[in-house]
Amino acid sequence: MFFLTVISQGLLYSCFALLMAYFISSLVPSDRKPNLFVPKAIRLMAAVGIALFSFMPILQLVLYLIQDYGLGQALQSVLLTFEVGKSWVYTFVMSIILSLFILLINDKKHKGYSLVGIGLVMMLIFGLGWSSHASSIDPVKGFVVHTLHFTAVSVWVGLVLVVGWFSQNTANWIRFLKWFHVTAICCFIVTLLSGLLLMQFVMDWQDYPDTWMVSYGQSLLLKHLLIIPLTGYAFMNGILMKKKLKNAPEFDPRPWTKVEFVIILLIFTATGALSQQSPPSNLASIIGLEGLSPLFTLFYEGPLNTDMSVELVFGVNSLLLGILAILFFVLNIVSFMKKMPPLFSFLMVSFFMLSGYLALLLSVRVV
Repeated sequence: MFFLTVISQGLLYSCFALLMAYFISSLVPSDRKPNLFVPKAIRLMAAVGIALFSFMPILQLVLYLIQDYGLGQALQSVLLTFEVGKSWVYTFVMSIILSLFILLINDKKHKGYSLVGIGLVMMLIFGLGWSSHASSIDPVKGFVVHTLHFTAVSVWVGLVLVVGWFSQNTANWIRFLKWFHVTAICCFIVTLLSGLLLMQFVMDWQDYPDTWMVSYGQSLLLKHLLIIPLTGYAFMNGILMKKKLKNAPEFDPRPWTKVEFVIILLIFTATGALSQQSPPSNLASIIGLEGLSPLFTLFYEGPLNTDMSVELVFGVNSLLLGILAILFFVLNIVSFMKKMPPLFSFLMVSFFMLSGYLALLLSVRVV
């Protein structure tokens, strides 16, 4: 059930991103973007998917309570008394409204279509912020920060998704990059700053290595490692792509954009895992109740103590693996410059992840 919920969360974020980007791209003049076509059926599936995939955490809670209360009482209790349940009811209603809007309104005939669509998606994002970890800790600040974070991610990622997978040609790609690159940088800055603030809700920054002992910290570490090659793809598909298209107009940038979205989808999956794990606001309590992360136990076989903490001590092996990770990152950039297949680039990212992760975990010393 855990893996099903994690995958559903990744798909949920993708649905938000697709719809947000579709409505935004509809506002952009046709000479500043490639020819985009997102079928109405896909948009409807995304709107329905928001209601469906956001229900998975609710289902998990209901299955947990069903043995004690029965199906009807468990479902009523979760939907009417839990904040996450109330949030889903709101999300369900808004998803129906958005689905009817997509189904019944002709986007070619109504000038305000895209603005209304963006407004409806934002209303759904508010529901997601309402049920977030941060909002449960600080209802106002947590809601605002999470909403800013997810909105910036949806805009940036959604444009990558729509352009990479739904563009009919590569016309106007350079003109598209001129405004998208600025948009992506702004979204990345907002995402980075709001992400750091979100971390503060569940941990002190100086305790970050300590969180690697539990599953939440492991998911967060993998997410952060994935962000590093994502910045590499942003550099390749932004700055380097402009130069390549000027020198070789026949070059097709879409496969590289698709690889970038695959990395983003993996980040979404890691984020979905975070939402299903206990945040390390009280690390000693989590270790006492849940034990150490299965991944962490691959590198630590000592006694279990709730007062344990992590120190990073880089030895020869971890330093060599760190250097190897840097080399794989560089090779990823070089593969683009040398016109190698995108699959080779993805392999370099996979090796970067493996060597970077091992470099950090092998440098761990528990005290």
